[in-house]
Amino acid sequence: TLVLNTSWSGEVKHGKNISIKITGLQLEGCLFDGGRLSESAPDSLSVNAFPSCYIAWIPRENAQQETSEIISLPVYFSSDRDKLVTRLNIPCGSDKDKWLQCGAAIFLKNI
Repeated sequence: TLVLNTSWSGEVKHGKNISIKITGLQLEGCLFDGGRLSESAPDSLSVNAFPSCYIAWIPRENAQQETSEIISLPVYFSSDRDKLVTRLNIPCGSDKDKWLQCGAAIFLKNI
C-alpha cells in the first residue's frame, strides 16, 4: 500500500519514487514554519503563505511511523472549501484538537 508523504526539508527520497515540489499554497487558521504549526497572532492575516514542500507516494512501511504529533490537514481548491483535493500530514505538536477547532486548512488558491 502506498501513502502520500510530505517533506519540507527537500525531496522525498525512497527507491525510485518521483517527488513533486508544491509551491504557492496558502494556510488558514494558523501558521506553519516548515517544522510545526503555531498560533496566528491576533493582528495577523487570516490566510498566510504556506512553505514549499515535496510530496511523493511511498510504501506505507517507509512512511513516518510516529503519528501522535502529525495532523492530516485538508487541502481545498479554494478558500470556499467546497472542493477537497487531498490531505497533507503536517507536524503539529501534541495538541491536534487545537488545530481542528481553529479550522486549519490549506488552499490551492484564495478567492
